[in-house]
Amino acid sequence: MRRSLTAALLLASLAALPASAAPAAKAAATFRETLANGLEVIVAENDAVPLATVCVVFRGGASAQRPETAGLFHLYEHMLFDGNEKYPTQAEFMAALGRLGVSGWNGATGAEYINYYITLPSEELAEGIDFWSWAIKKPVFEERKLEREKQVVISEIRGYHVDPNHIAQDALESRMFADRPWRKNVDGPEETVQAATISQLEEIRDEYYIPRNAALIVGGDVKAKEVFALARKYFGDWKGGPAPAIGEPPHGPVGPGIALVYPDDNYYQGIAQLRLGWRGPDVLAQTADTYAADVFASLISSPVGRFKADLMKSGLGLYDPEYIGLSYPTSRDGGAFRFSAYLAATGDPKEGNVLDRAEALRKFLAAEFAAIAKDPAAYFGADALGKAKAKLIDGNLLSAEVAESFVTSGLSFWWSVATTDYFFGYEGNCRKVSWAEISSLVERYLLDAPSACLVRIRADAYAAGPDSAAREKALGYVEIGPDNAFWWQQRGDKK
Repeated sequence: MRRSLTAALLLASLAALPASAAPAAKAAATFRETLANGLEVIVAENDAVPLATVCVVFRGGASAQRPETAGLFHLYEHMLFDGNEKYPTQAEFMAALGRLGVSGWNGATGAEYINYYITLPSEELAEGIDFWSWAIKKPVFEERKLEREKQVVISEIRGYHVDPNHIAQDALESRMFADRPWRKNVDGPEETVQAATISQLEEIRDEYYIPRNAALIVGGDVKAKEVFALARKYFGDWKGGPAPAIGEPPHGPVGPGIALVYPDDNYYQGIAQLRLGWRGPDVLAQTADTYAADVFASLISSPVGRFKADLMKSGLGLYDPEYIGLSYPTSRDGGAFRFSAYLAATGDPKEGNVLDRAEALRKFLAAEFAAIAKDPAAYFGADALGKAKAKLIDGNLLSAEVAESFVTSGLSFWWSVATTDYFFGYEGNCRKVSWAEISSLVERYLLDAPSACLVRIRADAYAAGPDSAAREKALGYVEIGPDNAFWWQQRGDKK
């Protein structure tokens, strides 16, 4: 499963409340404990409905891949549903879910995590935790099952690789993070998945599916004391080595001159999308900057603020302020700032060439960033900082309303990409962000920093635009599509 930019922006405002800063009722509802074997256990009590969500999450996914293992974390996720020592077949596995009254279940592999969850009646909590303990600790890998799941995963990969949204995203990311692009793509090349062996899956199990690289997160109509006791009972004997290093060595900076155009036959008529990306902070290495980045993204997002108003008055034909956004999806492995906007692109010569307009918008943004860095309080308004922080806090409060999504999207995400301490201290640290930190952030990451650019436009509108081929060559743009978007297509025989 992949996090879209929209989802990433949403999750950037859905951190959990820290015990030191949250309202008393909220602080009392979230608990954590670490077992002797290193497994972290987090409990979010919410008795609104008699349900419990049991989730096991691991750090890994694309960020733990090497070229020769790209796509195998996704394959492993599928294999975990194929049977274990207690439920040897997929049919028995699924029958157990039925007996437990499971109302929702899934597994997901993202850029920086893998998680598995079930939601079931809270009276079945013990059986639900026992269920996952067998699946996680005692999976059974068989050649017959592996070959079947390979075909399922390959079918999914083929779907991703013809999906225009994936093509656009991967084309940009693979060039932004050209040193190790396989750490940004959970799919991997089809051939790698086809060649996967049980030995490779066992290596993933032994290195990553261990208690010091995992968390058990339980939310809903539960009591923390009972969850901790059940965790010790069912997961206390789980053994494994030290936590693996993930996201090392870190990605380098974004290189200069990355400019892509994607003539897409199926894109919307009358508009083109401009995407820009800058290298951002990594949460474990530049921790303080990530709080400033979230507050800055909240400032930028104001529908009535100066940033969107200035862009709409730029004369560059932006489509709608609602679709102008700058986000920072918190990451431990290759953080990035991402900007997106839409331009009118009907093919009318009076509009001008879309690539020239994209370059003009990049220059306009640079001027806006310079104004923000010089005096952010004057740019946004002195009271805007408090409002931006309040928006983040309100998002936190809202995120905890539904236990299942809070556990599977909020808590799982923050534990995976950051740490438990980061998670519990998030709001307090966001409250400390000052105008000086906003100014410094913009100066160091956005002002005069290399950015990667992608213009996505309907193919016929691009062909009809004035001097498209000539301007593409003159401005150094590269056309991308399904044949050159992905990192393995660009590397050829290089290792």
